[in-house]
Amino acid sequence: MDADGDADVNGDADEETDEETTILRKPPDERAEIRQEIENLEAAVPSLAEDYKLLDRLGTGTFSSVYKAIDLGYHDKWDNIPWHGHHPPCSSAHHQSVPHLPEEKVYVAVKRIYVTSNPERIRNEISIMQDCRGTRHTAQLITAFRHQDQVVAIMPYNRNEDFRDYYRSLSMTGIKQYFRCMFRALRDIHSRGIIHRDVKPANFLFDPRTGIGTLCDFGLASRMDISPKHVSSQRTVNPAHSTYNTCLHTPPSREYPHGTMMQKYDLEQVTKMTREARQKSTWPSDKVGYPDKDIRPHSKANRAGTRGFRAPEVLLKCNQQTGAIDVWSAGMILLFFLTGKFPLFQSSDDVEALMEIAVIIGRQKMEKVAVMHSRTFATNVPSVTPNGISWREFVERQNPTLREPLTPDPRFYPYSTSSTIPSSSSPTSESMREQHVADVEAALALLEDVMQPDVTRRVTPRGALYHPFLAPSPSSLSGGNVDAVDEAEPEDDDVFPSPFGEGACAKDHFVDEVTEEPCVWVRDEDGNKVVRRLVAGEGMAIGRWPCEFHRGEFGPEDSEWGEMG
Repeated sequence: MDADGDADVNGDADEETDEETTILRKPPDERAEIRQEIENLEAAVPSLAEDYKLLDRLGTGTFSSVYKAIDLGYHDKWDNIPWHGHHPPCSSAHHQSVPHLPEEKVYVAVKRIYVTSNPERIRNEISIMQDCRGTRHTAQLITAFRHQDQVVAIMPYNRNEDFRDYYRSLSMTGIKQYFRCMFRALRDIHSRGIIHRDVKPANFLFDPRTGIGTLCDFGLASRMDISPKHVSSQRTVNPAHSTYNTCLHTPPSREYPHGTMMQKYDLEQVTKMTREARQKSTWPSDKVGYPDKDIRPHSKANRAGTRGFRAPEVLLKCNQQTGAIDVWSAGMILLFFLTGKFPLFQSSDDVEALMEIAVIIGRQKMEKVAVMHSRTFATNVPSVTPNGISWREFVERQNPTLREPLTPDPRFYPYSTSSTIPSSSSPTSESMREQHVADVEAALALLEDVMQPDVTRRVTPRGALYHPFLAPSPSSLSGGNVDAVDEAEPEDDDVFPSPFGEGACAKDHFVDEVTEEPCVWVRDEDGNKVVRRLVAGEGMAIGRWPCEFHRGEFGPEDSEWGEMG
């Protein structure tokens, strides 16, 4: 943008050229390796080259590799409306719904899933990505196809930078934008009964220049049962039964997304477990350890995720895991921003990971958390004190300059979107310092909520979005420039995309009992009600607005959408 706010045409053209030639900025050996991979992929999936021009490698992992490509058929071959969605202009996800101009080159990410992956794992990932169509700030599935044993998924390309390049330079306004995008993504997928299970900086594609973030890589994602029948059947634990391997909290539900404490459980057994664990904590080192012949029943639970990001309930093998594990992982990322250190925890196994957390929160809290998941926690390590410290105190010890504002970085949001960069001599600099300190205090308060070891008390994504740190306010936008506040910034509930069958027009949504296809009732040209079968991403009510098929029947609210969109 120039000083008058007009687009720099030459700059945009240069940027597009750069996107197409990023491979040229890599070392010769790496370029040769990538080009060989692209040739192999095109040979393995012959139809790929007809529709996509592969340009560069974006990343590689244990189960897949991702490549940047140009979509050759976007403008004249595909129906892109379902994956674009219908987010209104007042939504931070509106960029997902804006169609590309006819003269634009459209970049996509091509994910090649390795043949060594379990077929069920591949099916699960594709199925979950389909269900996440239309959610905010998540990688949208454009299409997926198979050629013999090769599976390829196509998604929009999202510009981003390496987390290490900006996490110590991003302003508080930029950090807020990062987590608004992240918690909106988590709120949307959790409401659909989906846990990401691997939230970390590498799986959140954030562009610090624009403030747009996208949650990606659902390869480890899983589903949780939030049906009322499932939850009501597990409200209580029979006191006559042992509590071993039976968590003392309920499964997730609409009312309690992270579960709540059981109404009944064997208090005597719980007390006995706690007392025995505390006794073990007083034993000398030569008596502490695993039994030579452990006769305890084997415990199984989903432990998918990355070390350093696993929540306590995952480490304790909780068998009723909820979306709260994603919130904990998001809290770890907030820790990186506030301490200015990344990574922080690098344990080699689950026991060591629990000890790293216990050193901070203390033995007593860890004992309570363990009991909640029908486990015991015992340690005689001196650094694990009874009461521990707060996450606030931990951050302040790690980063003594936390309350000193950073020098504005013109490359990053919000200064990258404005021609005005505050200076230390600016008349508003003192008020900006005060705002920074207030933001730090709010961020520390949110940190305590997202890093709550008790899963039933950990804040939900919706709760985080309404927390003072992330809730829109005049001083939290535009770097503290009150004059630049976007008064149209809505509350999150107003732009929340409801799961299918919920929202303003839920009465006209249903699932076919035979084919299990999502359907809606619509009116034909003669005014008769007929059934329309939907594809993934269609028929989503947003906020108080009905879905795209019923907006014309809704009355005054429809005209309001028209004004906003």
